[in-house]
Amino acid sequence: MKKSYHHGNLKQELIEAGIKMVQQDGIEKLSLRKLASYCGVSEAAPYNHFANKEELLSAMQDYVTEQLMDCLMKAVEHTDEPDSPAAILNMGKAYVLFFMEYPEYYSFLFMQQCIHIDLSIEESTKSFLPFQYYKDKVCQVYRKEGVSEERIKYGIIAMWAKVHGMAAITSMKHIVKDFEWEDVLDKILVE
Repeated sequence: MKKSYHHGNLKQELIEAGIKMVQQDGIEKLSLRKLASYCGVSEAAPYNHFANKEELLSAMQDYVTEQLMDCLMKAVEHTDEPDSPAAILNMGKAYVLFFMEYPEYYSFLFMQQCIHIDLSIEESTKSFLPFQYYKDKVCQVYRKEGVSEERIKYGIIAMWAKVHGMAAITSMKHIVKDFEWEDVLDKILVE
């Protein structure tokens, strides 16, 4: 393959291509050399951005996490009343739609061993940032509504399980359905 001079954001292209390669072939087969070939750049080019495969994987995880965080934050910002239960519903819908649009992100992100989900009601600095953002928003909204701490605790788990499970289903291949997800999310998420 002829190597060409690369224009644009090579680092981002390498990250996105790396995610696709992991989806297709698994993490074990990912290498910076294969990634260079996949992107049509010299074998040395990825090393200008990543020292090794582990650094690439970390950058890929950070990239997906940032994209998801941005999506969730925009869902709250675009809610008429950002401190209302509607904001939580909008975050849930945004979460499912995000992974429906980028199914390779779902499988890549959640097969990582370093994702931590802290289901306790306490704030955690180690929990997966999008989950912590969701959990903080649920606590804020439902405490304002006068909901008991016990109900909040189990509600957090139930709501996360629902949207995470739906995201898993929407990111799967070969799902047979007679509806559009966008048309039923409100009904499914509020039940």
